Order: sequence, then C-alpha cells, then structure tokens
Amino acid sequence: MAIKKYLTENIILPLSDLITGNSVYDSLQFLNQSQYWSRIDLDRYQNARLRNLINHAYTNVPFYHELFLDMGLKPEDIQSKNDLHKLPIVTKDMLKMNKVKNLSGKIAKKDLVYLSSSGSTGEPFQFYSTKEKESINKAAAIRAWYWMGYKLGDKYVKLSMNPRPSYIKKLQDYFNNSLYLSSNQLISEELQRIYKEILSYNPKFVRCYPVPLQFLSREIASISKTYRGNSLVAINTTGSTLQDSVRDEIEKVFGVKIYDSYSCEGGTIFAQCSCSKYYHPAEECAISEFIEDAVTLSDARRPRRHITTDLFNYASPFIRYDTQDYIVLGGEKRCDCGRPFINIEQIRGRDSDIIRTPSGKLLIVENFVAYFEWITEVDQIQVIQEEIDKVIIKLVVNVGFTKEIEKNIYTYWTNYIGNDVELIIELVEKLNLTPTGKLRTVIRNPKIRLND
Repeated sequence: MAIKKYLTENIILPLSDLITGNSVYDSLQFLNQSQYWSRIDLDRYQNARLRNLINHAYTNVPFYHELFLDMGLKPEDIQSKNDLHKLPIVTKDMLKMNKVKNLSGKIAKKDLVYLSSSGSTGEPFQFYSTKEKESINKAAAIRAWYWMGYKLGDKYVKLSMNPRPSYIKKLQDYFNNSLYLSSNQLISEELQRIYKEILSYNPKFVRCYPVPLQFLSREIASISKTYRGNSLVAINTTGSTLQDSVRDEIEKVFGVKIYDSYSCEGGTIFAQCSCSKYYHPAEECAISEFIEDAVTLSDARRPRRHITTDLFNYASPFIRYDTQDYIVLGGEKRCDCGRPFINIEQIRGRDSDIIRTPSGKLLIVENFVAYFEWITEVDQIQVIQEEIDKVIIKLVVNVGFTKEIEKNIYTYWTNYIGNDVELIIELVEKLNLTPTGKLRTVIRNPKIRLND
C-alpha cells in the first residue's frame, strides 16, 4: 500500500498534470513547504503576489482599470495588503454585471477554466479561472486532507446528492481510490444502501455535506448503534455550516473526528487543524480581510465579514470580494501545529435548511442549487415551506427567462417533490435578506418537524 501511495503522488499525479496542462503536483510540493514559513515570509509572499495581481488587473482587466481611475488610484498605491482598504469592496452583483469587463484579454484560451459557484446563497455565479489557479486550489485541498492524516492513494468515499457528471470524473475516482456514492433522496432505503456500500468498500476517509451525513449517521444508529467499518480514520465535511450538535452526533456514531472545511469563489479553503479546534486558511492562495460591521457589534462573539482577494485568478480577478460570510476569529497565538496561518474559531456564514414533505421525503439546499446552477436565465432562488403540503419557489429572473423555462422548472420540481405537495413558482423582483444580510436559500417553518 505504501508503494501505491508513493506512485499515486509521484507518478500518477505528475502524469495527470502533463496530460491536462495543470500543475497540481508542483503546487502541492510548494504548499507542503510554505506551510512552515515564518509569518514574516508569508506576509512578504502575499504582498509580492498582490502587487503583481494589481498591476495585471490595472493593465489588462477593464473593470479594475476603470475602478482604479474612478478612485483616483494607480497600481503603485497598493504596495501591501495593508493598502487594500484604499480600494472599494466588490460584490457578486458588481462582477456579474461586469462579467465581460472583468475578463483579462492576456490569458490564453487553453489556460481558461469556466466555473460556476455552488450557489449556496441562492445566487449561481459563473466566471473564469485559470489552470494555475485551479491547480493550486486542488493542491490546497489535498494539503488540508493531509492535515487529517490522508495520503494520496488512501481509500475514501465521497457522498453527494448528485450523480457523477462525466467519465473523466469517474476515471479520476478510479485512480484516486475513491468510491463516489450519490442519492437525491434522504430516505431509509437509500441510506441503508449507502451504508452497505461504505462497509463493503471499507474506506479510511469519508467526505460529505453535514446534513446528509447526519441522516446517514441516524440510520446507522438505528441499525447497529455505531459504524461497523474497521478502517475509518476521519471524516471531511464541507458545503454548509457544521453545527456543534451535528458534529457531536456524527462523531459519536462513526467514532472518528470530523475535519470541517469552508471555501468560496474568489477565496481559498479554510480547513480544520489536527492540533486544535481552529480552521486555517491557505493564505498562500488568497488574502482574507475580516471586517467589523453592525452584525459584529450586535453579537457577543463578534463575527467579522469575510472579504477576500484571490492571489492566483488572473482571468477574472477577485480583489476585495465580499463573500457574504461571517467568521469568528480565534486567538492570535500561533497554533500548536506550527503553521503561521490565521486561527479561525467558527464559520458562521453558511446556512442549510431542510424541506420535509407529507410522505417523509427530505430535500436539502444542495438539491435546489445543483439544479439551478446552470440555468443562467435565473439569477436567484429561494424555497419557502410555510405549510407541510405547500412549497413556494421564488425566482429572480433576467431577460432570457421564458414561459417554456418556467414550465420545465415547474414540471421537474412537481415530479421531484411529489404529488402530495402543492408547488408554486413565483417570479419576484428581489428576495428578502436575513438581518445579517444573507440570503437564505431554503426556509422551512420550524413548526414543520422533521421527525413527526
């Protein structure tokens, strides 16, 4: 097994980079060294990359060139991350409205990567990245897994609400020693099937959204009280906020520690450390600012708004981008792991709720965002369940939206949710935000209990 792991990282990964034009292997070697830099060296690196990014954006990206002119700034005015406050905060709406202007003409087409964010805030967002950016993103994710004991080649299971989209992904699963399991329904029969397949595969690691994993753990508890596999080392969760009570419930059933992670478009991964309760961001990839606002002052834990500057995306730059997420900072003392990164105590920003139908079918936020992610005629979504037999899907649409698209959406979700629920599609000009400024994608009346 040790030989296979060595071959996976040192032969298969470089070969994959050669075929795809990526640079994951080189990025991983760099990140494995840079994680033990001094704080001074890390700051110098960030500032150097920031200056290069600012010069590039000013010269080659019309959106930022115009922004600098409007502010009366020149590239030399931004010499370090301490100067970023001179620039305005950029929002998702600003970048969506300036999609063409926020694209560099200096990036070769073969190096461009077209992406869509997961849309967990209900706002699917398409933009361009580069192979270099996606390579260091993947390397940072691999390094984060290393923190929980993983090595390339270890067996792991990935649980998803969506089927595997392509043969290329399936081929990657094979070489990565990964079993991909999917189900779009959190019902007992499906959860039992998944559990049996996990036991048969006997992985060392499991990756999943918190909500499906919580229901899987409850199903396991009803069958055998605890997970019966003998090789599991750790679990990685991502995609929505992991509540402490949910963490405790899952860890009790599976008998291993959960390593939660967080990421967003325009930023980098925040991953939990094995030496403390803290999350650490991959600061080589992005600069994070944590801004106080009215929410900060009204909350005893003083959450800060997360503003990010992506140091690697030269195709569609994100400079001082408002993630709409809130972060609770940890202590300033360096973590026992020895890494120089910021300590994050809690990720506050993401919210995932659950819809329950009269027949007992459960639908989570990922069911909805996965469907609407590539429907570019829909700008925002919000799903509201005030009564158990009635679901309203509110849509903010653009000029490309048609009656035919609306009909297709209605037919799909009527069939998907079931005939025991009245489905209403509402076209609205805007969606209501929470007091913290977040858009909740799924809202269920708390009177509708999940366990009735």
